[in-house]
Amino acid sequence: MKNRIITVLAVVFTAAVLLSGCSSDDAGSPAADNTKESTISENTGKAAEDQEATGKTEESADQETAAMTPDDQEAGKQAEEVDLILFMGQSNMSGAAGDAALAPYVSPDAGEEFRAVSDPTKLYPITEPFGVNENNPSGLYEYPGAKKGSLVSAFVNRYHELTGRKVIAVSISMGATDMSRWMLPGVTDDVTARFNTAKSFLNDNGYKIGHMYALWLHGESDAIEGTDPEVYKSNLDTIMRPLFIGGLQKVFLIMPGRTIDYRDIFLKIIDVQKQICRESGYYAIATTILTKVSTEFMRDQYHYNQHVLNLVGMRSADSVAYYTKNNEEMIVYDYREGGYIYPEDATADDEESGDEGSGDGKTGDEKVEEADKDRMEDPLDLTDLNIDDIY
Repeated sequence: MKNRIITVLAVVFTAAVLLSGCSSDDAGSPAADNTKESTISENTGKAAEDQEATGKTEESADQETAAMTPDDQEAGKQAEEVDLILFMGQSNMSGAAGDAALAPYVSPDAGEEFRAVSDPTKLYPITEPFGVNENNPSGLYEYPGAKKGSLVSAFVNRYHELTGRKVIAVSISMGATDMSRWMLPGVTDDVTARFNTAKSFLNDNGYKIGHMYALWLHGESDAIEGTDPEVYKSNLDTIMRPLFIGGLQKVFLIMPGRTIDYRDIFLKIIDVQKQICRESGYYAIATTILTKVSTEFMRDQYHYNQHVLNLVGMRSADSVAYYTKNNEEMIVYDYREGGYIYPEDATADDEESGDEGSGDGKTGDEKVEEADKDRMEDPLDLTDLNIDDIY
């Protein structure tokens, strides 16, 4: 009996050992290998499916992009920011006595022309004579050959140099035009249409307009005809009001100069233009340099040569660029009278400081000039103007 029990226990023990060995060998068994291969196969298949799905997604995105219209694709791009500047006035703005060959080259990065009249579908390189194609028979137009070379190219280069900003330039000028011409319905409509067309083109073609200005050089004809300064002032505001309503931020006035024979013939117009700038924040003086330029740089009684136009363009750009960068007007130099012309904000500081001075021995005027030193135009010595210093 005892031997039988021992034998049974031995058999049970042996069976337990064998069963334990089989369990530990399962990992290397064909069944286990099949399980591993199945798992690997499943994972590989899933990765392939994921890759295929990703490929389909990318292909779908490419197909969607290809299906987009050019306008849709353009809208996805970051808008290029530009400054829209209108060049307005009569013959010296048009460049009646300029010379295109003496005007500087303008790169596309510095600026381009928008031709609101002749081709409002694209931008053009700025070349001289600027605006030669912009003739509207019911509005502003020039006879063939009237525009020879303007201040625009020099202005754009200088403005871009100082601000790093690109100019979109629009021509709105015509020689020998007094205010009675500018007040004609066809002309006022033409002025407003050129501005609105330029805005619409830029907005519709992926541009962001950062600043909108006008540069105004005008008044010689009205001075000669004896236009009442108050009438001139009122008419100028009538011309500009629709532009201000449309978003124009500021008009910069270039003071007219003189004729060869008469130094003071434009004085009343010059004075009322200064008054306009003093009384309204919508207007500012660009430069008074024409009031001092020697008559040797004039081609005839009324018109300045290209060297002077280049100079006027650069000095005007200094003033406009200062405003763009600082959001305050430059304190420009009065070349005719000497001294500086203070904008309203600087004049207010001057009045508050008083004229009697204080214990430091400085008068109110001196204190204001010291405080606003960085705002002041650095005047040129025009007694010995060297044309080699201009373009």
